[in-house]
Amino acid sequence: MASSKKPKGSDSERKILEHAHRGQQLMAEYKPKLMGKIQAFMAEAMAPGVLSKQEKERMALGMALTQQCHYCIALHVRACKLAGVTVEEIMEICAVGIMMGGGPVLTHIAEVERALNEFYLDENGEPI
Repeated sequence: MASSKKPKGSDSERKILEHAHRGQQLMAEYKPKLMGKIQAFMAEAMAPGVLSKQEKERMALGMALTQQCHYCIALHVRACKLAGVTVEEIMEICAVGIMMGGGPVLTHIAEVERALNEFYLDENGEPI
């Protein structure tokens, strides 16, 4: 009998994020002043202002999709979860991403699914 549980994401999404962070660490090691400025800029850009953190994360995920960046997709799906964005909202973001980016974005919805499985489900495949 087939299980009705959704599959839990593999550790690949966490490894993708670790890989992305390692690149940032390498740059910080060789160019600490530059990375400090980049990180400060990024923090300021994502800080709540006229737009909330949640709205900014929704936008960032949509842009990550249209840029077809698997690092950014994983990072912003995780950030969406932390900001309280629902799976239903993420799927609407995906629909708009496909509208703007076409078939190539559609293929990257698999990256979204892996990240949703990793960050929105517990170890038993239940929503968290």
